[in-house]
Amino acid sequence: MSFAYTSLSFEVVEDRIGLLTLRCPAQHNSLSETLKTELRRLLAELSHDRELGALVITGEGRSFCSGGDLRHLKNAERSADFDRRRIYQLHDWVQPLMNLEMPVIAAVNGPAIGAGFGLALAADFILCAPEAYFRTSFSRVGLVPDTGLFFTLPRIVGLQSAKEITFTGRKVDAAEALALRIALAVHAGERLMDEAMALARRLAQGPTAAIGASKRILNQSFHLDARALVEMEAAAQAIFFHSSFHQQAIDDFASGTPFRYDWERPH
Repeated sequence: MSFAYTSLSFEVVEDRIGLLTLRCPAQHNSLSETLKTELRRLLAELSHDRELGALVITGEGRSFCSGGDLRHLKNAERSADFDRRRIYQLHDWVQPLMNLEMPVIAAVNGPAIGAGFGLALAADFILCAPEAYFRTSFSRVGLVPDTGLFFTLPRIVGLQSAKEITFTGRKVDAAEALALRIALAVHAGERLMDEAMALARRLAQGPTAAIGASKRILNQSFHLDARALVEMEAAAQAIFFHSSFHQQAIDDFASGTPFRYDWERPH
């Protein structure tokens, strides 16, 4: 990475797996202006990365991300247009994260609140510790959800549950998050990062480019009609029929060699 980061860290922790850690534990990894700027820079770089096969996101300390820091809003002189543009700027990193062309796993080690909830849902998969919980929180301060929650939350939990979670601003604990399919799995805190890395490791063995294309199409599947999705399907399939990964798989099939990416094969 070409930038020096202070509120987050990024490293390639093993072959083709990146680890992004929010590093403001004293502030519960709240989304300060510095952290948002650094996320924007990092995600811009990762959007063009063709070497990584998976990304894991977590928070340092006892929190995943406590959302926006409301303290800097007190008595601030701002116009409505200024605040509108601030929300657009959030999506300078939220949208690239949602559409990053590799599997993204959020290892939610503690509370994910407000925009922190939105950050977690921008990942493809959420693994969480038993002590983790999720809360939209916006209604508690007279605001509406941001950070993409209007898009992600109802698609995962359904419209009625999304309304209930949003209107009440209540806590959704790890067990309920699993039942609602917000979380893919719940793991003991001491095992969380090992399990997240194990999932990333397996996904990184797959055809990253084809997975990335599938992800971008799936992200649009709820608001495009069937014909548009057929066009996207045909264009993507035409490309990946000619990929080296596919050609190797065909050779393996013809020779009776096990596929190199086989989820059912024991690891």
